[in-house]
Amino acid sequence: MSPSEDFSSENKTEEITAEESTVNEGTVEENAVEESAVDENASGDKKFDIIKLKLKEKGKAAFDFTSKAGELFFSALVKLATLLFHGILHIIAAILRGFDRIKKYLVRFFKRIWEIISSPFIRHYKAFKVGSAEISRKKRENGEKTGFRAFAKFFGKAIFGERGLAVTLFNYALPVISCVFLVNIISYATSMTYALKLTVNGNFVGYITDETVYTDAEQMLQDIVNYTGATTDVVTFTPAYEVDMVGYGSTLSTYQVTDRMLQLLDKQIEYGFGVYIGEAYYGTLYESKRAESTLESLLDKYRTDNPKENVVFEKEIKFVPGLYLAESFVNEDSLLSLLTSNRTVAAYYTVVEGDSPSTIVSKTGMSYDELARLNDGFNEKTKVFVGDKYMINQDEPFLNVIITREEHYNEIIPFDTDYTTTNKRFEGDKWITTNGVNGESSVVANVSYINGVEVGRSVLSRVTLKSPVTQVIAVGTMERPTVAASASTTEAGKLIWPLPQGVGTIGYGWGEYPGHTGQDIMAPYGTPIFAGDSGVITEIYYEENANYLSCNGGYGNLVVITHDNGMKTYYAHCSAIADIYVGQRVTAGENIAFVG
Repeated sequence: MSPSEDFSSENKTEEITAEESTVNEGTVEENAVEESAVDENASGDKKFDIIKLKLKEKGKAAFDFTSKAGELFFSALVKLATLLFHGILHIIAAILRGFDRIKKYLVRFFKRIWEIISSPFIRHYKAFKVGSAEISRKKRENGEKTGFRAFAKFFGKAIFGERGLAVTLFNYALPVISCVFLVNIISYATSMTYALKLTVNGNFVGYITDETVYTDAEQMLQDIVNYTGATTDVVTFTPAYEVDMVGYGSTLSTYQVTDRMLQLLDKQIEYGFGVYIGEAYYGTLYESKRAESTLESLLDKYRTDNPKENVVFEKEIKFVPGLYLAESFVNEDSLLSLLTSNRTVAAYYTVVEGDSPSTIVSKTGMSYDELARLNDGFNEKTKVFVGDKYMINQDEPFLNVIITREEHYNEIIPFDTDYTTTNKRFEGDKWITTNGVNGESSVVANVSYINGVEVGRSVLSRVTLKSPVTQVIAVGTMERPTVAASASTTEAGKLIWPLPQGVGTIGYGWGEYPGHTGQDIMAPYGTPIFAGDSGVITEIYYEENANYLSCNGGYGNLVVITHDNGMKTYYAHCSAIADIYVGQRVTAGENIAFVG
C-alpha cells in the first residue's frame, strides 16, 4: 500500500500525499505476505495468551512514546531556531536602523541563508509528521506487529537513509570539523620551529637557535674557569649538532647553555650572580642587591629633575643568575671598591689662545716634572702655540656614565655687518653708522655628556625671540692728498705746525671773540692735519653720531690727543678723520685728520 492511497475508518479519513513526506521514494510498504490472524481459541494455552497480551501493551506504549517524543523534539528544535533567527534579525535591524537603503538587502540575504540552513531540518520535521501518521494508520489497520515493523523501517530510513537526518547533520558537521582540524594543524605548525639539538662531549645539553649560542656560552664558561683566582685547568668541549623541530620557547639562551655545560664539569659549582661589564666577566657574587644599589647611587649623582633625561653606564652591567664554579666567587667589598674607583688614563691637552706653560700646569693639575716625564723638555720657559698637543694623565671613573637630556635655553644671535661707501670721506676711513644689536632665540637640544662633560649637542628646534639688528659701517672712498708734514719740528713737549709746510694761515687768533678758546687755522678743504706732538688718541667724535657736539660749541668731527706731558690738543671742524682709533699712540707730524 503506497502513501498516496486513501485510508478510511468509521470516524475519520486520513490522506497522506507524496509531497508531504521525504520518504516518498521508499515509504513504509506492507509485506507481500500478510500474516494470518491468530486464533486465540486455537492454542488453548491461557498462560501464553496473557503473556502475549502484556507484551503487546508494552510495545504499543513504547512505540507511542518514541513517536511523540521525536515529534516534540523536532518541533521544539524548529521553533527554537526560528526564535533565534528572528532575534538575530531584530538585532541586525536595530544596528542598521537608519541604513534603509541596505537593510532590505541584508534582511533578504540573511533570510536566504536561513532558508538554506533550515530547509533540511524542516523537511525532516515534515517527514517525521508524515511518518508518524503512516505508522499510526498501519498499527490501527494491521496490528501492533505491523506497526512496529513500519516504525523500524521508517526510523532507519529517516535517520540513516540517503537523505536522512544523520547525513544532513554530517554534511553540516564535516566542514566545521575540517575547519577546526585545519586551524589546529596551522596552529601546531606555527608553534614549531627548526632548532639545533646540541650535544657536548656526548651529553645532550638542549636545543639552540644557532651555533653562536654555543660559541658564546663556551667563551663565557672559559672566562669563568680562567677567572683570576680560579685554579681549574682549561677544559675542552666537543659539540655536535643535529637539526630538529621543536616548539617555540623550547630553545636555550646562552646563559642556560653555560649552566648546563658547567654541570658537565667534575667541579664544585654553586648558585650565584655573575657580574658582567660589557662582555667582560668580573667574578660571581652570592647576592646582587647591594651591588645594584651601589651602582644606582653612582647614576644618581648625574641625575636631575629633567623628565627627558637618560642616565646609563657606558657599558651594560649585568648580574646574571645561574651556576658558577665555587672558585669564581669574589669578595663583594673588593668588587664594589673597584667599580666605584677612578683610573688614570692617557689623554692630550690642546693649547688654546692665551695659554702658557703655567696655565697648562694649572688646568691639568699636573706639575712641571709630571708633564716633563710625558713631554720631553717641557718646562716653564717652553714656548707653546695654539693647537699644540701635550700628553697628560687624566683621572676618570672606572665606570663611565653617559647622560643624554633634552635642554631648553636661550641663545644669542650675532648681528651681521654690512659695509657702505661714501666719497665724502678719505680712503681707509671707517665709522659705524648703525650700531649692531644681537638677537635672541629659544633653543631645544639633545645634549650628551660623559661623566658630566659635554661631548655632543643636537638641536631639535630653534625659535627666534628677537631678530638681530645689522651693523652698518661706512667706508670712505675719497683719495687722500699726498703731502708731507712740516719739517719744522720742536723738542718733545712743544707743538709743531699741524699742517703741511707753507700751508695754512692763522685766523682770529686766541680769544678774538667771546667763547673762542682755540687757534683758527685756515687751509684748503681736505688738507691733512698732523699731530702737534707725540701722545695717545683719547677721544674721537664723528659728526654723524657724536653727542659731544651739542654741548661743546659745534666742533664737528673732532680728534683729541693727550700728550706725554699731560697736555691735550683738540683738532676740530675736520672734514674727515684718518684711519686711527682711540688708544692709538701717534708721533708728532703723524696724519690724524683732514681740514674741513
